[in-house]
Amino acid sequence: MSLEYEELMIDRLSRQSKSQEYATKEEKELQELRDSKQQLMMKQSQDYLETLFKDHASSPVSIKNAQITNSQSFRDLFLKEQFKPILATNITTLNDFFQKLDLVNENLNKLNIVENSLVSLHQLPRKLFHRNNFIPQVVPVFNIIPNKKFYAKTGTNIGNGEGDGYIQFQLKNIFGGAENLIFDAITGTKTQSSYHLNYNQPILNQSNYILENILSLNTRKLDWINCDVKTRGLTNRIYTQYSSNINHELIMENQWRSLINTGSKSLEVINQTGEDFKSALIYNWRYDTRNNRSLPTSGKYLRFGIEYNGLFNFNTYKYVKLVYESQFAYKFAKNHSLILSNKSGILHSLNGNSSILDRFYIGGPNDVRSFTINGLGPKNYNSSIGGDYFLNGGISVISNIPRYEESNFKIHNFINFGKLLPINQTKTSKELAKDLIKEHSISYGFGLLFNHPVARFELNFVLPLAVHERDYTRKGIQYGIGISFL
Repeated sequence: MSLEYEELMIDRLSRQSKSQEYATKEEKELQELRDSKQQLMMKQSQDYLETLFKDHASSPVSIKNAQITNSQSFRDLFLKEQFKPILATNITTLNDFFQKLDLVNENLNKLNIVENSLVSLHQLPRKLFHRNNFIPQVVPVFNIIPNKKFYAKTGTNIGNGEGDGYIQFQLKNIFGGAENLIFDAITGTKTQSSYHLNYNQPILNQSNYILENILSLNTRKLDWINCDVKTRGLTNRIYTQYSSNINHELIMENQWRSLINTGSKSLEVINQTGEDFKSALIYNWRYDTRNNRSLPTSGKYLRFGIEYNGLFNFNTYKYVKLVYESQFAYKFAKNHSLILSNKSGILHSLNGNSSILDRFYIGGPNDVRSFTINGLGPKNYNSSIGGDYFLNGGISVISNIPRYEESNFKIHNFINFGKLLPINQTKTSKELAKDLIKEHSISYGFGLLFNHPVARFELNFVLPLAVHERDYTRKGIQYGIGISFL
């Protein structure tokens, strides 16, 4: 398109806008009538197509084959597996055919290998004297734009009382079967240095099963125990990404950890300073029907996790850890929604002691608000040493701002509670359960939140209502940034 043509088009559009600006009342009414008539015709056409499809949903169609553009970027075996739902049967109903088309598109999008995908249908001419001549033969054509092979980005992250900068490099679809290699380098206020090399791919070309291998090296400041921790490890992870609400995750984690005391006076921290090796097997079960991950207005989320550490004899700390997490969201009235959240966990040591790095910690702007980060629970001198049992939860009421109902800014009122206990060998399980469900630390607050597609931002006024002697509280303004909130 030439520059002269663009100028003429802009000039013509500007003249039309000016003519509409100075149009008479009768001309404006006529234009509105034309617009309404056009909208009515479009609606009638859409209703006709929907009715036509509904009336012929059970009509048979024959799938001759399937075609894909830009297929040179992918292996033949990989494409065959992705198009298996369409090519598995020759004759199907129109309704099933469109469902299978959606499934193929969904599989391609799950693997994040295409930038865009459009499907067009070609009907083949009928053949004389063919036994299935009354059944139309169609060929779906997938017009796709593959993602770029190389991708790099830089940016900053702010949240949970820390900030950092990162750089990321990605190599996508390396061998033509959705194999990806990702390198991350991060440095910040709490994370002194962090390097991750992640290689992931679908298992046997199945889009619902992903194998992930992560090689990592990072050094972090743990202010709540006045220590630095250096971790070098290899994590192998298999997870599902079904379209249904239930998914699974299996993790094999091997880490060589170094705990460096930078100012803690706790004897427990001093005794654990040094190196240990962690070899853990972790399983997570998830059920998620929420309409939004960071700020749902409806749906449920459940997670059950179990972790066993001590696969080898040289593992210093052997334990079994159980974790439960839930969130329920309900919409009431027109502009309000209620969110109920709950978390709990048990760490059972198998050799009489648990590591400070493996224990539970609660408190902070994304957890039990009105307390500092990991500020609840047992203390030893100037360090929060964590606990082996915890229970926390929250009730939040999210309201739209009057006259700005469609805005991502919301009004937030909440009550949070939580309790964290150390292991006590002299008490029975029943006695520990009783201790865990009474005398919680409680806080109340209200504020403003912004639900961004990437993360959720909160600015709250918080007030502790019930506090234990050694809890580290935060009264007044508190802000939080993240995806998961209590």
